[in-house]
Amino acid sequence: MCPSQLFSFFFVFLLLLLFINSSGANTNTSFAYCPSSICHGRNISYPFWSLDSFNSTSPQYCGYPGFGIQCSQIYPILNISNDSFFVKEIDYTTYSLTLVDIDALIDNRDCPRPHHNLTLGDLPLKYSKLDMNLTFYFNCIDLLSSGRSLDCLNSGGNKSYLYVEDNEPDDLNWSGICEKKVVAVVMDSGLTRESLGAATGEELTKGLVAAMDGGFVLDWRIATECGKCEASDGRCGYNNSTHESLCYCKDGTVTFDHCNGTFSFEFNSYTLIV
Repeated sequence: MCPSQLFSFFFVFLLLLLFINSSGANTNTSFAYCPSSICHGRNISYPFWSLDSFNSTSPQYCGYPGFGIQCSQIYPILNISNDSFFVKEIDYTTYSLTLVDIDALIDNRDCPRPHHNLTLGDLPLKYSKLDMNLTFYFNCIDLLSSGRSLDCLNSGGNKSYLYVEDNEPDDLNWSGICEKKVVAVVMDSGLTRESLGAATGEELTKGLVAAMDGGFVLDWRIATECGKCEASDGRCGYNNSTHESLCYCKDGTVTFDHCNGTFSFEFNSYTLIV
């Protein structure tokens, strides 16, 4: 190794040690501050965190930004794009969570009406293969072909219609006929399709209530970064400034990966073990 390479090598080594020491300065506090919690029987742990007991202005999070869960008096709530959803289930094995649209059921549980189209934005979430779409058209002044009329949502002479998954015609022209279009997501099952696909009147309303109450499933990707940390008895966190996952360790250190005391840094074909 030439002198210039040797100097660069030790310079990077010193910077790395300084970063680790500075990151771990308050790690014992962070480790104690980031335990999992229970909210109405749901385990809240990384990438989710308790919104009630966490200072969201801190640069380092106990969970992923936007995954804060509020433990209300009735149920845990997750806000996505300013819309509130009841957290029905979190599965840390399949990296999925089941959500229920609170607004759709809160006004009239016997006749649910979704008010918004869900936008996931930049969150590391995606719809599950278990989901399907329900498309609503509200306050229509004219008939919509092949749509299922929702009697409980009709107002005066105006009607509201429902299309299940792919039953909506490609050339459907609703502009100027209906006031609003909303696409809701529910879990796909044989019973859901059957109860909504052929039912009419009261039976259709009951099927809609069951579908909306069952919620829908979202998968998250960021949680897979936490496996090594948890396996090494660490607690996962997130640095909102650098957008990197962190691992808080019991010995007062912070790493990017795991807590067995070592990680590697590669430089010019040489590997540095810290």
